[in-house]
Amino acid sequence: MFKKSVVLFLLLFVPLMVYAQSIGKIVGVVKDKSTGEPLPGVNVVVEGTVLGASTDIDGFYVILNVPVGVYKLHASYIGYKDVVVENVRVSANITTEVNFEMEPTALELGEAIVVTAERPLVEKHVTQSISIMTSKEIENIPVRGLGALLQLQNSVVVQNGQIHIRGGRNDEVGYYLDGASVVNPLNNNPVVFVIQEAVEEFQVLAGGYTAEFGGANAGIIRTELKTGTPELHFSVDFQSDEFTSPGKKFLDTYTYHHHIGVATVSGSVPGTGKKVRFFLAAENRRRGDRVVRFSKGYRFENLIENPADATAMADGKADTLAVMEYPDGFTPRNRDVNFALNGTLLFDFQPLRFRMGGAFNTSKTYTDAAPMLHILNNRQGYWDGRNLLLTGKLTYIFSPTTFVEWNVNYLYSKNENKDDWFGNDWKKWDDSLAVARYTNGEVHYRSRWSGPYPYRFYGFTFSRPGTPPFGRYNINKTNQIGTRLDFVSQFNRYNELKAGIEARYYTYRQFGVNVGAISLLKTYGSLSNVPIDQWVRQGFVDNIGYDVYGNENNKNDFDNFLEGPRHPLFFAAYVQDKIEFADLIINAGIRFDYFDTDDRTLTNYKNPPNTQGRIKKEAWKDVKPYSQVSPRLGVSFPVSSQTVFYFQYGKFIQMPELSTIYRSLNDYDLQIVRGGFFFLNPVGFGLEPIRTTSYEIGFRQQLSHYAAFDITGFYRNVKGQIQVDKVLDVAPGLNQYIRLINGDFATTKGLEFKLTLRRVNRIQAQFNYTYTDAKGTGSNRTSYIGAVERETQPPTTIQPLDYSQTHTGALMLDYRFGKGDGGPVLERSGVNLVFTFSSGHPYTRVNPLFGGQVDPYTAGVDYMLDTRSRKALEPINNSRTPWTFNVDLRVDKTITVANLLDVTFYVRVTNLFNTKNVLNVYEMTGSATDDGFLSNRARSQAVIDANGGQRYIEMYRAINLENGQAYWSSLGRQLFSRPRQIFFGIKFSY
Repeated sequence: MFKKSVVLFLLLFVPLMVYAQSIGKIVGVVKDKSTGEPLPGVNVVVEGTVLGASTDIDGFYVILNVPVGVYKLHASYIGYKDVVVENVRVSANITTEVNFEMEPTALELGEAIVVTAERPLVEKHVTQSISIMTSKEIENIPVRGLGALLQLQNSVVVQNGQIHIRGGRNDEVGYYLDGASVVNPLNNNPVVFVIQEAVEEFQVLAGGYTAEFGGANAGIIRTELKTGTPELHFSVDFQSDEFTSPGKKFLDTYTYHHHIGVATVSGSVPGTGKKVRFFLAAENRRRGDRVVRFSKGYRFENLIENPADATAMADGKADTLAVMEYPDGFTPRNRDVNFALNGTLLFDFQPLRFRMGGAFNTSKTYTDAAPMLHILNNRQGYWDGRNLLLTGKLTYIFSPTTFVEWNVNYLYSKNENKDDWFGNDWKKWDDSLAVARYTNGEVHYRSRWSGPYPYRFYGFTFSRPGTPPFGRYNINKTNQIGTRLDFVSQFNRYNELKAGIEARYYTYRQFGVNVGAISLLKTYGSLSNVPIDQWVRQGFVDNIGYDVYGNENNKNDFDNFLEGPRHPLFFAAYVQDKIEFADLIINAGIRFDYFDTDDRTLTNYKNPPNTQGRIKKEAWKDVKPYSQVSPRLGVSFPVSSQTVFYFQYGKFIQMPELSTIYRSLNDYDLQIVRGGFFFLNPVGFGLEPIRTTSYEIGFRQQLSHYAAFDITGFYRNVKGQIQVDKVLDVAPGLNQYIRLINGDFATTKGLEFKLTLRRVNRIQAQFNYTYTDAKGTGSNRTSYIGAVERETQPPTTIQPLDYSQTHTGALMLDYRFGKGDGGPVLERSGVNLVFTFSSGHPYTRVNPLFGGQVDPYTAGVDYMLDTRSRKALEPINNSRTPWTFNVDLRVDKTITVANLLDVTFYVRVTNLFNTKNVLNVYEMTGSATDDGFLSNRARSQAVIDANGGQRYIEMYRAINLENGQAYWSSLGRQLFSRPRQIFFGIKFSY
C-alpha cells in the first residue's frame, strides 16, 4: 500500500515538470567603517535578481536560496555610500560570507564604492573535504569530458574508464545534476551527457556529505548548470584535430577525425524585467576514431588459409588473399557521433520562483573491440543511445529566512545495439535472403541462416564481407520519476534547519536474444511454430518487460516466460541543522533510507522445486524492503579566518547494481537447474544493501594572501559488498552453481593534500595529491570466481584492491595576460598546463596452467579472462604497474572585433610529450609488450608448428604483441595510454 501510494503521488504531479537546482547561501555583517559599529536596516541585494535581505540589530544579514553562480552584492543605507561587491561566487550547499564596511556621506546620492571579492582560500563553513571546479577554470582547461576533469581531483581514480573514489568500487559513486540524481540503478552509472560549456561548477564530495544526499557510499559528484544572464550573450566554439590527411604524421602524431562544435546562448526574455532568464547549450561531436590508441599498421601479402581447416569451408578448399592491410595510427570500425542539449529556464517572481530545463543527448557508437580481425568486413554494428532528463524546482518564499522547495524529475534512458544494414530488425541479421537483396547478390552465405565462413590464416580468423557484427541483440529501457520536498529555515542567526522527503520510482525493461536461434525457422517455418521453451533456451532469451520475441509486455505469465517490468522504489527522509558560530560550525543530520528493489528470492536455494529444467513458480517469494537510519555529523573549528580544523563522520547505505538481481526466468533456470556451463556473470537474488562508515579529519591553513593548503586524513569501512559463492550441497539431480551474495568487505585509509595559489603575477596554480591504501577481500563481485569454481578457499583477509593507486596527483597551472597587459601580442593570451601522475595499480603475477587445446589467437591472455586456468605466483596484488606521467596543454589568444565580438584562437594538446604510459600488463610477464607466449617456446612451439610456422609468428607479433589486439578484445581494456592529440579551435563570444 505504501509503494502504491507513493507511485500515485508521483504520477499525479509529473505533468508540472518543475526543475530542481542546487543553491547556496550568502551571509555577512555590515559595519560602519570608521567606528566598527554594526548597522541595522541596511539593504543588501543580489543584483540581477529579486533576492535580498535587511540587516538586523547586530548588522547581520542572510540571503537564502541563491542559485549557484557569480553575482554582485549591493549594500545601500541612508547617509552612507553604497557599496558594491563584485565577483561573489555562490557554490551549492556552501555558505558564502560577504562582509561590508560602509562610509558615511553628506549627500543622499553618491558614487558607489566597488569592491572585487576574492574566493576565500579557507572555507570555514565547509565541514568536510570538497573539491570544486568552476566554469572559469573549466573554460581554460586542456581536457574535455567528465572522466578527464575528475581525474584532476583529490581521491578520484579513473582506471580502465571506471571512476573510483577513496578506494570504493565504481558502482559506489553518486551523480547529481542540478540537484537531481542521474544514476541508472541497473549499473549505478550516470546516464545524461553534460556539455562542458554548460557547467557552472562541479563538486566532488569524497569525505562525506550531509543527510540530504544518499544512495552512494564512496562519494558524490554533483554538477550545476548555468543560469541565464540578465543580458544577452552567445558563443560558438569549434575545434578539430583534422590538421593533416589520414595516415600522415604531423608533430609525431596522427589525426583521429575528431570534430567538436558547441554553441551557447543566454539572456532574459524581453518585457519581463529580466525576471525570466534562459540558458541553452548545444554540442555536436563526431569522432572518426573514438578509441585513440597507440597502434602500428601492418601489411600481409599472399595469405593462404590453413589446409587443415579446409574441410570446414564452404567449398572444401583453402582460399588465398593477395593483400590484407591495417592502417597506421588509426583505429577503424570505432567511430561515434553524439548530439546533446542542456538548458535552463528561470521565472523569478517573488515570493514564487519557478525553474525548468533539462539535458538530452542521442548517440550512435560504432564499436568493435577486434578491428584487426574484422578489417575485411564491410558490415558493422553500433549502439544507439538516447537519454533525457527533465528536472526542476518550484520555490515559495514565506519570508527572507524561510522557504519551501518542491522538486520533480523525469529520467529516460534507452540503449539498443543495431546492425548498420538492417537496424534493429534482428530477424534479418542472419537471413541470407535479406543480405542478398541488400547487397544485390554480392554477399553469399553458406546456408539460409548461416553467415559466411571466416578466413583462417595461420591460426587467426578474419571475418569476410557481410558477416553479421553482432551475435546477440539487446535493448534496455529505464524510466525514473522522482520527487522531493524540502523545507529550509534560518530560524535565528546561528541555525539553518533543513528537512525533506524524496522518492524515486523506476520502470525497467530489458530484452536479449542470440540471433542465431532464428535458424530454427528452417525446421518450423515461422517463430509462432517454434515451441516456446525451445526458442527461449536456444536463443538464451533474457526478457523483463518484454515477451520472448522482443515485444513490450506488462503481464506476468510464468508458464510462457513472461515477466512485466521491474519497478524499484527508493524513498528517503532527512532532517539536518547547520549551526554557524564564529568559532564553531556544526552540520548535524540524520537520514532514513528505504529500498524496495522489486526483487524475489528462492525459498530454498539448495533445493528449489523444479521440473523439466525449470524452477517452479512456487519456489520464489518477494524480497522485503530494506531500511536504515544513518547519522551524519560534520564539525568545523575556525581558529581564525586563516586556520580551520574540521571533522566528518557518517553512515552510508546503498543498494548494489540492480543488474545483479534483475535476471530473466530463463537465466535462473539455466544457471541453477540446467547448468553445464561456466558463467562469468552469475545470478544473484535477495541481495542486501552495502553499508559504509566513513571518517575524516582535516586542517586548512592560509599561508599568505595568495596561498593556502588543505590536508585531510580519511578512513572508510565497507561491509556487504557483492561477491561470488558456490552452492555445493544441492539436492540430488541438481547442479552445483555459483551465485552472488553479500560478503566482501574493504577498508580504505589515506591522506589528501591540496595547495592553492591565487592568481599573482599572472600565474594561478593548484596542486592535488592523494595517498591511498585501499584493501579488501575482492576488487569486484567476481574477483575470485575461478577459485570458487574450483572449490578452493576464497580470500578471507584484506589485500590491495585492483584500483588502489597509492600515489596520485595533479598540478594545474594557468599563466594569463589580462586586458592592457603584455603588449599587443601577449595581451589577453594564456597558457594552461595540467600535469598528472600515478604510481600505478596492483596486479598479481600468475602462471597459466594450460590443458587441452590452446587458441592460437588468445593464447597469451585467455588465463586472464577465465581465471580457473592459472596459479598465483605471489600474494594477491603484490605487484604493481609502472608509474604514469602525463602533460596536457592549452594555448589561447583573444582579440575583440568591432568592440562587440571576442574571438579566441587556441590550440589544445593532450599527452603533450606523446608518453606511452603503461596502463595494464600481462599478468604472466608483468610486461605490456610481451605476453609470454611466443617467448616461451615450450608453451608455443606446438601451436607455431600447427599454424604455419614463421608466418604465424609474424602475424602473432603484429596483431597481439605490437597492437595488443587479443588483450583488448578479451578483457575490454587497453595496455597503453592514449597518444598525443592536437586540436585547433576558434571561439566567438558576445
